[in-house]
Amino acid sequence: MITKFCVDHPERYLLAFMYGHLGKHDLLRVRTDAEKFLLLATVNLVEFVAYDGAQLQPK
Repeated sequence: MITKFCVDHPERYLLAFMYGHLGKHDLLRVRTDAEKFLLLATVNLVEFVAYDGAQLQPK
């Protein structure tokens, strides 16, 4: 399911960068509330970029 989400995501390279960067700094395990909110904010930012980019593309 995670692989399908990443492959079908409109900003999959940004999503891969986000997961790679957070994983490199060991922030994906979410041991504290601060790490949880950092992960949620980062995913939310990627989703916003994907949504906004989809709105700007001509149909």
